Amino acid sequence: MRALALEGFDVPAAVIDVPEPEAGPGEVLVRIRAASVNAYDVGVAAGLMKDFMSYEFPAVIGNDAAGTVEAVGAGVEGFSIGDRVFGSMGMKGAIHDGSFAELANPQAVSIAVAPDGLSDTDAGSLGVAGSTAMSAVEAVDPGEGARVLIVGATGGVGTFATQLSALRHAHVIASVRPGDEDFVADLGASETVDYTGDLVAAIRERYPDGIDAVIDAVNRDQGAFATLAGIVRDGGRATSVVGGAGESSSFGGVAVSNSGGDPAHLPTLAGLLVQGELRVAIRRTYPLTDGAKALRDFANEHTLGKLVISMP
Repeated sequence: MRALALEGFDVPAAVIDVPEPEAGPGEVLVRIRAASVNAYDVGVAAGLMKDFMSYEFPAVIGNDAAGTVEAVGAGVEGFSIGDRVFGSMGMKGAIHDGSFAELANPQAVSIAVAPDGLSDTDAGSLGVAGSTAMSAVEAVDPGEGARVLIVGATGGVGTFATQLSALRHAHVIASVRPGDEDFVADLGASETVDYTGDLVAAIRERYPDGIDAVIDAVNRDQGAFATLAGIVRDGGRATSVVGGAGESSSFGGVAVSNSGGDPAHLPTLAGLLVQGELRVAIRRTYPLTDGAKALRDFANEHTLGKLVISMP
């Protein structure tokens, strides 16, 4: 089959022929229709995960997945051949199986059946960013009128977090660069703050008594995340979707946490999309043959929303 894969650390990812995967125990074989690009995929393609996971070449890239079930592995229940499904690849023992391919073998626990009315393109964007955003919003648990700063509001996780917070009637403060204000306002942001300037100082000036919550999709450094948590009032909450909280559960009087993707959120996300209460902010789609370009664009361009790779 054709797949976007790495053949070694000394060559860039390219669309090549690789052996077809099989549905192993606990896995489902899916004919992929769409899969969006996430920061993790760019890191995998750059070889940045080699200190944490082994690479088995050819290493197919891609984590999000949407498509149709072609085979069901041993021990899998709840899925049948022909089902439309979506989600992510799940936790694999090595970097080898991926979704930027004609076929993929995600773990059954990491996917869900797609409801009628959910397009493949939208479904292929929910696995990582959508479920991570929902975890983050649940972690800070904003009530009506709560002032929530979303750092990285124009990215994949941020666009979902903005909408999900707005659905709770929170007052969303979206970090943007000049020119992106209308984009986030259309997603439900109540106000914006320019991240190219001193974001923390700007928030302190507007809200000297502090805000209620922070969702940070940018800062991996614990010190930078702690600085953001410092603009939250005592009793408020801050969560990082990139590990910025480290092992800490609080900074002063602010509860902090790390939030990650959770496949349990997939049915709820899909339902919100079908009902028209949530949308995927898709910036651009690429055929599989242009998969390497999609990775480069994600890494090098200022992208609003999601980039999606579609399969023939």
